[in-house]
Parts: sequence; structure tokens; C-alpha cells
Amino acid sequence: MGRQRRLVSGPLRRALVLRDRGCAFPGCDRPPRWCDAHHIHHWADGGSTSLTNPVLLCAHHHRHVHRGEWTVRLGGDGRPEFVPPAWLDPDRLPRRNQYHRRT
Repeated sequence: MGRQRRLVSGPLRRALVLRDRGCAFPGCDRPPRWCDAHHIHHWADGGSTSLTNPVLLCAHHHRHVHRGEWTVRLGGDGRPEFVPPAWLDPDRLPRRNQYHRRT
């Protein structure tokens, strides 16, 4: 899809659901149907609509990420990780949502 479309739908949405399994913010238990795709590198700023840019977030954490100091990125394995602000964690160690990985 790249730059042609801003919204995530169809096969890309299904791929995000398989990867993130729900809200990717650490500790959140919201299922995929309650989540929207958040562009890590905003579409308006040139970010693409591809599997390497969006992450699933529930409405609460989507607003939290937009107004907060958390950094969102994809780790080396392609899964989302969230770097907390220095006031919360001086070492700024990346965090992941492990809730959806439970079997």
C-alpha cells in the first residue's frame, strides 16, 4: 500500500492482528477488534502504510502515545516495543506487551 492509502484495511489489517494480537501497549489486554492502527512514522509526515510502520493500539493507548513521551518502534524481530520517558524509567528500557503472547 505504501503512500497510496492512509488507512489500514484488508490483508494488512489481518497481518497486524496476527503480529500484535491486540493492543501492543505494554500490559494492555484489549483485543484486536477494539484497536486501530497507529502509524509509528506518521503518514502525514511521509510514513508508509505497510507492515513495517503501523502498530495496533486501543483508543486509550492511541491517545496516550500521541500526547505522551513514549517512543514506539519495531524491534529486531519486527514486534512493537515502547520506550518509556526518562522520568518513568531513567534507563529507557524498551517494553513489550506480553499479555497477548500467553498460551
